[in-house]
Amino acid sequence: MAVEIGSVYWALDGGIHHASCGQRMVLRARHPDELVFACVACSESVAVPVSVLSRIPVAT
Repeated sequence: MAVEIGSVYWALDGGIHHASCGQRMVLRARHPDELVFACVACSESVAVPVSVLSRIPVAT
């Protein structure tokens, strides 16, 4: 469940999206060192360490 930078991206709408299916992800849990997002389409969860938030790619 740990994130690879390419498994999520910032969409132009400001939300984090799942790279596998392109759908928006919702915040499911907040921990001091990571955020856990769940995909609304495929229900996969991705844990994103706070330290990599600034390195998540932005869709163009």
